[in-house]
Amino acid sequence: MFLRSIIYYFLFILNLVLFCLACLPLFVLSQRIGLRLLKIWAKSSQYILFSICKIDFEVRGIKNIPINKALIASKHQSTWETINYLHILEDPIMILKKELVLIPFFGLYALKFGNIAINRSSGSKAIKELIQKTKKTKKNKRPIIIFPEGTRQIPLNATAYKRGVFALYKNLNIPCVPVALNSGIYWPKNKLKKIPGKIIIEFLEPINPGLESSKFMSELENRIENATTELIKETTTKN
Repeated sequence: MFLRSIIYYFLFILNLVLFCLACLPLFVLSQRIGLRLLKIWAKSSQYILFSICKIDFEVRGIKNIPINKALIASKHQSTWETINYLHILEDPIMILKKELVLIPFFGLYALKFGNIAINRSSGSKAIKELIQKTKKTKKNKRPIIIFPEGTRQIPLNATAYKRGVFALYKNLNIPCVPVALNSGIYWPKNKLKKIPGKIIIEFLEPINPGLESSKFMSELENRIENATTELIKETTTKN
């Protein structure tokens, strides 16, 4: 699988470069057209992953996502979810680290497609900036994706959730959909080798607006962590 993983990364990067070059005209075209093409790129990336590394995926609970605007609070274990959310969800807006915007081509496209970059090291200032930018998106129905842990985590590795998710939940006054997944088993953090199998991503019942800080954070973390544990148990039992 190590050789297959190298082949995958080569094809993934080639696909990304070709997409970036072919879509340069998007900077003078509408965002709507760009989002359609971005979805095609994300699907093609998953096709390459499945063809080379035999990693498939399954989506559960998609009906739990409200028709109107929602905040998607997702478990974060690998790069897989940051790519595949682009075609699993309808034109999502991602909260990104500001450093990612500095990546050639990628950063320009990230901003062009309406994603939001923040400087996490600036503390409360970053949260205020985040609230201001996300409020400007309330007129559309595009879901907002945030990773409450702040960075990728090894499966079953507990870490404190960042307060930014509550700031969005409170100020946007929209439902928050917790998401559990097991992607870290097949796409391990900081490792080249990919493991064949099926990634499961599960959208849980939404948390309606109105909860105070401690109750919301506790409810969110418990739902995500418990459901993620069950997915990992399910995976390891089958294997």
